[in-house]
Amino acid sequence: MKTFEIEINLPAQGHFPRKESFETHDITQIQGKFYSIQWRRIFLTQLQLENSEVSFAVVDIDTQQYLHIQLNTQSTKAEPVFQIDSNIQFIVENKEFFGMFTRKKQYEVIYKNLTQNQVSEQLDLFLNGHIEEMTEQYKQLLHKKMLQVQRIA
Repeated sequence: MKTFEIEINLPAQGHFPRKESFETHDITQIQGKFYSIQWRRIFLTQLQLENSEVSFAVVDIDTQQYLHIQLNTQSTKAEPVFQIDSNIQFIVENKEFFGMFTRKKQYEVIYKNLTQNQVSEQLDLFLNGHIEEMTEQYKQLLHKKMLQVQRIA
């Protein structure tokens, strides 16, 4: 059974930010905490936050892999926008120079401009140990970006 360490940073009603941290084995408790946060309300009151960090971090104690989900309080979009930082690494091999050379490049799963649903999906994959599926989705995103760059060039 996996053990997770959770750290939540939210704005408080007064002058001091509200921080919470705990350890648990219960994935549904972690998901419940994430879903119970009123992200939209926090996002809509972003002007009152004055550069406070609004985040939800999960660390797998066994593997030391983590997801750090942060609300972008400076976004100009109508809905909450999130970014994810992590230390989940993977390697991509690219054939170059007519397939004669193979270059390996290491990446970390880092997202910017995700919706709440996309963040929830990544959190659920992480909590359930589907790290390979997370990296596969990220590889597909990288591939799409490379194709867009090639079309522009």
